[in-house]
Amino acid sequence: MYEVFNVGKTILLDGKPLSLVTPAGVEGWIEKGIPHSYRYDQVRDPLDGKMKYRCIYEKDGAEVPFVLVNDPDDSDGRVILFDGKPDQPPVFHQLR
Repeated sequence: MYEVFNVGKTILLDGKPLSLVTPAGVEGWIEKGIPHSYRYDQVRDPLDGKMKYRCIYEKDGAEVPFVLVNDPDDSDGRVILFDGKPDQPPVFHQLR
């Protein structure tokens, strides 16, 4: 089981910090052929207190995992949360 903590401005997963990645960043990995994997874990939404799912990425060569966030230029830059666990990969994983 993963232990998730929010310590000040740092998000920790099993005691290790998470990096941030936007959907555009993930699309960049795909375009460059950078191997990566993803999973969903359940967390409590700090705004409404409900349990939701977030997407965690692991990229080859990176020492810390990445959490999927909204682009701060287009939105609020917050972690993207899903009400239910998605049945399939995020839409930007599909080939165009």
